[in-house]
Order: sequence, then C-alpha cells, then structure tokens
Amino acid sequence: MMKESVRNSRRGVAHIWWVALGLMVLLTACTVEKSDGPVESDEAVERPPSESDKGVEPAPSEQGDWQLPGLVDRSGKPIEVPTPGPATGKTLNVTDFGADPDPDSHDDAAAIREALYAAEPGDEVLLPAGTYDLRSTDPDDESTNIVLHSGVDLRGEGQESTVLLTSLDGEDDSRVIRGSGVNDVVVADFTITSRYEGKLGDNPEDDDAGGGPMYGIHLGAKEGKGSSQILVKNLGIRRFERHGISVKASCEVTLSGNYISEATGIGPGGQGYGIAIEGSRNQHDPDAANDSRHNVVIGNTFDGRHLRHAILLQFPTHNNLVADNIIVGSHLDAIDLHGEGEYLNEVRDNTVVGGQRAGIALGNSGGVKNKHDASGFGNWVHSNDLIGNRQGVLVILGTPDTLIEDNWITAGEDSKVGIEVRNGPGTELHGNHITGGTDGFWAILLTEDRGTDGRGKGIPSGIKIESNVIRQSTNGIRIDAGEDLNLVENVVEGIDGAKLRVADGINGVKVE
Repeated sequence: MMKESVRNSRRGVAHIWWVALGLMVLLTACTVEKSDGPVESDEAVERPPSESDKGVEPAPSEQGDWQLPGLVDRSGKPIEVPTPGPATGKTLNVTDFGADPDPDSHDDAAAIREALYAAEPGDEVLLPAGTYDLRSTDPDDESTNIVLHSGVDLRGEGQESTVLLTSLDGEDDSRVIRGSGVNDVVVADFTITSRYEGKLGDNPEDDDAGGGPMYGIHLGAKEGKGSSQILVKNLGIRRFERHGISVKASCEVTLSGNYISEATGIGPGGQGYGIAIEGSRNQHDPDAANDSRHNVVIGNTFDGRHLRHAILLQFPTHNNLVADNIIVGSHLDAIDLHGEGEYLNEVRDNTVVGGQRAGIALGNSGGVKNKHDASGFGNWVHSNDLIGNRQGVLVILGTPDTLIEDNWITAGEDSKVGIEVRNGPGTELHGNHITGGTDGFWAILLTEDRGTDGRGKGIPSGIKIESNVIRQSTNGIRIDAGEDLNLVENVVEGIDGAKLRVADGINGVKVE
C-alpha cells in the first residue's frame, strides 16, 4: 500500500508538471575509501537474478565478470556509493578575497580562484548570496573560469540566492567549473548561467545554434585517473551549449537535486544534454583507473523544452544508477543510453512527461563523429512513470538482454507505442502497466530494425513478454517481425482495437 501511495503521489506531481508545461508553451581510478554518508535512496531495490543464481555459468564478457546491473560490486554485492562528508576545516568567504556579490561588478573569478588556492583539504569556499561575474579564466586553463581542488568544497547560499554569471561564449571546450582527477569535493547551492541572450535551442537539426559556455560543470580524468567521490547538489544550470553537467571517465559522482534547463543549442554532435555520464571511448577495461561506473543521477529536475536529451549515458559506462528524476518534455529521447556499449545500468523511478521521442531509449542511430548503434547488455529499466511520450521505452539496433519491468506507461494523443522493440535480442518485458492512446497506438510493438548504415539490422529474437497489464488502450500487442517469442500470462482488457496482432509468416510465437 505504501509503494502504491508513493506512486500515486508521484503521478499526481507529473500531471501538475504536464499541465504547467502546456501553460508555459501557450504563454511563450576510482577510490574505495568510505565516507560519512552513502548516497540516499527512498527504498531498497532487489536486483534481478543472475545466471549464477540460477545455477548457470555466466557467459564470458569483454567487460570482465560484471554481470548484475546497478550499484553492485564486481561480485554482485550491493554497494553504497561514498559521498564526501561535511567540511571539517575553515570556511573561506570569497568576499574576503575581493569578490563582489553585486551584479555587473568587476571580475570575480580571480577572487574565487584565489580562495580555492588558499584553502586546504577539509575547508570550504563560501559564495554568499549575490551575483558573481566570471570574466576571466584560470591562468593555466584559458577555457575554464574556476578549477576545483581535491578536498575543498565550493558552496553558495542557495540555488536562487547565489549566481555565477560567466562571460564565456562559444569558445571550444569552455567550462565554467572544471574538476580533473579530483576527489572528495562538494559543489552545492548556487546557479550557473551565462551572459548569452540569444535564441535558445529548439531545433535538433540545427548545428549552427548555440552560445554561452560549452559546459556548466565538467568532471573528468587527469593523467589516466578519474575524478571520484564528488557530490554536486542543488545547482541551477542554464544557458549552456553542450552539457549542463558532464561526467567523463570518472566514478562515484553523485548528482542530486539539480535543476537544468535552457540549452542554447540542441543540434547534432553533442549539443543540449542536461546531464551526460560518459566512459572513455573504446575502453573496455573495468580495472582501469578511469573506468566510468557507480555514478548516481538522482532527484534532479529537467525542463526539456530546450534540451536535446535530459540524461545521457554514453560509451562503455556501467553500473550507474539513474533514479527519481523528473523530466518534462525533451526534443529527443529523454533518458538515452546512447548506443556506444553502455551496460548493466539501472534506470528506475523516474517520471518523464511529454517527450517528443522516447521517454527511455536504449541504442541510438545517430552520431556525427561516433557512429552509434547498440547499447550494451543487461540494462535494467523499471518502476518508471512515462506519461505522454511518443514511445514509453524504445530498444533498437541489437541492444541485448534488457530487462524492462514494472513501468507505468500512460499514452497521450501523440503517443505511438508504449514499449517498442526493434531487434533487441533477449529483451524481457515483465509486469509493465500500459494504458491510454488514440488511433494507431499500440501498447507493445515488436518489429524489424532496418539498421543505420548497416549497423544493428535484425528482427526481435528471444523476447519474453510476461505478466504485463494493458487496459483501456487503443490496441494491445502487435508483432510485425521476430522469432522465438514468448507471451505469458499478459492481461489485455478494455481494448478498442486488436488485443493481439501477429503478422503473417511469423513462426515461433508461443502464447500462454
């Protein structure tokens, strides 16, 4: 009863957000040290069983013996992602170093950098309420306003009270805040924005749009060692071009309670991502010091009207958690596993409302520099509320062995499919609830993937559709292509059109 009450409350919040959006539119390596606090979660989540649990030897994998999704260690044991504890040292006020919190003052970036350099591990640098003008860049990095230091926190006095206003405008790889190979850092309680006053991104085909900094916050590796044990919380980030928050080749980074909106460009080639978690391109070594894993994206909010993707996982990043985020609208797939081998990630309890494409997608057909195709194996998508998106969940281009279960999918007038699988060998759909839709909507669709430039072509195979509940929907389950398909104990009731449609010539469809 408690879980159902929580779900109903969250669905009510999502409905309010959806109505609010309509009104707005009409109006206009990694460490293993422990810290004081683990990442917080509202409930424990039981992992799905592994092959070893069933007495079956796991298949060998180029990713080593990582076999279970989510926040687990290599043996499959659940872990608590460490986050930095409270600052134990001094508080350094940036105004004591010459920063002026009044708007349109002289450059304040130099004073903030001076305070960070003066701090020692355990100290925090405080940004009192006000607006700080960032007009200069770090002497050792002309693309960055502020460089983080290990063990030193950077804190404002509230997301709405403290504002960092950068003058960066379209420079290559420009970043308001950068951390490279840093650890044990909290960045919290302020807003990052820019002086850019042009048009915001609204066309995913326009690669000429943009302005402001490329990245709000960029966390990455230095000399092969990733950043770790970083907490970024309660930030507002807007008027950036590429990524609001970028985490690359790092682990144990927790992003919580942030509000991201207003990308200046959403074109191809990496523009307009709210939060991006990325592995190292072509890296398949989970023992490397810059292996991307155990990152947590939890409880963030995204206004997707000027975002290409709200949350993106890319390259072989694995065993991350994306949970309890609210996303209203997005031009392309809202939560996107971007078709570069992302594996064993857990995506749960998110609310995605009114996306122009999929609420959650695995695999991607695009890529200007990197030709995308399938995501990796074993991703777990469950317990999400997906409302009024074009597709609720989309699996394409040969993404293997995805478990999609216990999601609540409510179709809107523009929705096409609840759950769509093209190719996707070994996909399991279990316990999903799907409702709504208008003419032409199908709750579940299996179809051929024609591939992208020859990549990912194929038909669904080894698919299991079990114990799903489809009620008060236009159409039920449609199978246009596939082999070795099992439909077990699904409930299909109150359907206006067809409950089950299987194309001629398809063999190997077992219905129980």
